[in-house]
Amino acid sequence: MQRILAADTAGHTGLKAHEYASYALAGATPVAIFSSKDSVLRKTADFVFSLAIPIHTHICMNAVVSDYIPRAARGPVRVGVLGMSVVTYLGIMKMNLSGPGVTETVKGLWRRPHA
Repeated sequence: MQRILAADTAGHTGLKAHEYASYALAGATPVAIFSSKDSVLRKTADFVFSLAIPIHTHICMNAVVSDYIPRAARGPVRVGVLGMSVVTYLGIMKMNLSGPGVTETVKGLWRRPHA
């Protein structure tokens, strides 16, 4: 559990997880942008986002905790970061399973609302 809570200090495993999440985000982003709305590629990219975004942000936010939070307060803050990561994963999965998906949701930010 300590390796998950302090993901930025998990050594080689944490660095590799962050690296692979970064590769997944870099690969899935153009696929999501250029694939058609209901295609298998778009759905695959959305599910890649559902894993890669929480993993990437969890590790990065733990690095912020290590840099800026006093040692005595790090434990509770790391538990909060883990909670945020779980809620992020669940929210993205909800968008993917019962909503338009991450990509359509983000693309919708640039569309004009229908009158």
